[in-house]
Amino acid sequence: MARKTTKQRNEELAPDGKQLRHYGLKLRMEPNPIQEKQIHQTIGNARFTYNFYLSKKKEVYQLTGDTLTYGEFKKAFNRLKDHPYYSWLKASDKFALETAMEHVDDAFERFFSGQNKFPKFKRKHKSKQSYSTKETNGNIKLNIEKQTIQLPKLGEIKVRLSKNHRMMLKETGLKGAIKSATVTYHSSGQYDVSFKMEEVTHLKEPVDASKIPDESFIGLDLGLTHFYIDSNGKKVENPHYLKKSLHKLALLQRQLKNKSIGSHNYKKLQKKISKLHLHIANQRKDFLHIESRKVVDENQVIILEDLHVKGMIRNKKLARSIADAGWGLFKTFITYKASWANKTVVFVNRFFASSKLCNGCHTKNIMLSLSDREWICPSCGTKHDRDINASKNIKEEGMRILHSLPLSA
Repeated sequence: MARKTTKQRNEELAPDGKQLRHYGLKLRMEPNPIQEKQIHQTIGNARFTYNFYLSKKKEVYQLTGDTLTYGEFKKAFNRLKDHPYYSWLKASDKFALETAMEHVDDAFERFFSGQNKFPKFKRKHKSKQSYSTKETNGNIKLNIEKQTIQLPKLGEIKVRLSKNHRMMLKETGLKGAIKSATVTYHSSGQYDVSFKMEEVTHLKEPVDASKIPDESFIGLDLGLTHFYIDSNGKKVENPHYLKKSLHKLALLQRQLKNKSIGSHNYKKLQKKISKLHLHIANQRKDFLHIESRKVVDENQVIILEDLHVKGMIRNKKLARSIADAGWGLFKTFITYKASWANKTVVFVNRFFASSKLCNGCHTKNIMLSLSDREWICPSCGTKHDRDINASKNIKEEGMRILHSLPLSA
């Protein structure tokens, strides 16, 4: 029997005024040496399973033109595990191997829907290695008192919980049910576990845009000098975390160049570089969480440009700065936080000329260049700050789009 999708389950819950909410809970793990060995073996076995299924799927299609299904491969794979040559596969959690097979099918579905490129084989030497397993009959548990988690084949593992997290979890407990867990090893030496949580919440009524006051709307113009400029004139500085660490990163990489590949000192420096990259990523993520939370808490409707970040990164002069800004992640954070708070996010078309339109008379200044940070409208004579003018135009366009949509949207 096929599993029901989230959409199907939400349709079943809707008559009772309920809906599903999925979210993640990520914790730092501190496994002992035996558990570390088991984690790496399971990661390797899951990678082997993924690559083996992908290889056979391609082979069967090339020879017969038919598709090798998950069920057919799983039966053959279970028989393969009984062979003495492949007995090492039995040392891993079986759900981790099954999930790896499901990831292959998911990758093909995304490919045929046009979402992703054709699936590739997983590589052993990547900065992040992981495997996922499913919750069945209470095999995954979080113990707040002991600060441990229980995972299949690993037993209890110590995790780090902040004082605030411990207090919050003791008072309210886990609001949702654990559905799966992903164990990740980073080349910096850090181990993490991410839980997929599922919670049944009350279905919220859609908000009538016509009843929202104009002051509850905010338009955001994302930039590089300033991270964003809102339609009220507020400018938030871009922290440039990668740029600030480039000197230190370059110094470590020069030192790495002079070490013998594979030596003890080479591996030590590799770990230092990985730790620095992870630190930069964590700094950026923390900043984006803080700013997205402020924006969602203070406004009812948030209006953003639907920027094509992947395309913009192709600009070699700006690629590093755009990647360092994290616009795509900010958009994701704003979207899910607004959805949870029953607030609205509107995306303006990326080709909308927000910077070149005068917010006063709406004349388009076709002569405006990227270097012009301030300009005077040739029609009405109004002096504009380029970014503040753009954010006001984004707000007006978002309001126009929202008021033209039906209530159900």
